Amino acid sequence: MEEKNKSINIMDNKGFWPEKSSLVDAIKDVLSMGYCKKQFPVKDFGRFRSPQWRDEDDELVPWQSVDWYIYDALNEERMQVNAAALLRSLSNEPWRDERLLGEHYDIFVIEEDLFLPEEEGHGPGYCVGACRAFSGAVISTHRIEHIWGMPYSCTKTEIMRQFCFMLGIPSHLRDDVTKGPDATAYCQNNCILRPAYNAPQDWEELTEDRLRYGALCNSCRDDLQKHFADKKHFEN
Repeated sequence: MEEKNKSINIMDNKGFWPEKSSLVDAIKDVLSMGYCKKQFPVKDFGRFRSPQWRDEDDELVPWQSVDWYIYDALNEERMQVNAAALLRSLSNEPWRDERLLGEHYDIFVIEEDLFLPEEEGHGPGYCVGACRAFSGAVISTHRIEHIWGMPYSCTKTEIMRQFCFMLGIPSHLRDDVTKGPDATAYCQNNCILRPAYNAPQDWEELTEDRLRYGALCNSCRDDLQKHFADKKHFEN
């Protein structure tokens, strides 16, 4: 069968937000840096709600709205969204059936605060983004959208980060890569794929460095280009 790239499906629950262009711009920049020559279909579902998103009792129907994904992963005691649970919902969604959307990447931007469970050992009790390899990524703007003068740029930085992590960049086989407490491989160079835990400070620094020196170090750029040169990322 003819080779094709998995589509990138993007969703958000923020309604109208001025910095939304950061989402598409981030995806375009990563594909450009990777010299991706085949087109990725990018589908923007926005604040997705199907016509059947609530049942006759006004309850949320599983997988039929962005509201359900978030509510299902919400830890009411912490009033934060469990990023691991949300990523599981994305990877198990029925839309991955070939008769529906088929296999795809999900990028989901939310306004609620995120956290990773303690067993995943993530630093300060919150996270700005998380991903599941070759499946989906979730980004929260909760702690970075109020950075003075930089909401677009910092949001773009984090979307680029999670998109790269989702694609397996950087390679865990490199000597200049360290594994974080959440098992993500992080670059140790001056690169947006280095570790970042404390918001908003770390994201301000990442973004300032991205704008000054470029997003990726040479090694991560090489990894990205090798990824797109390798036909493993195609689906038949």
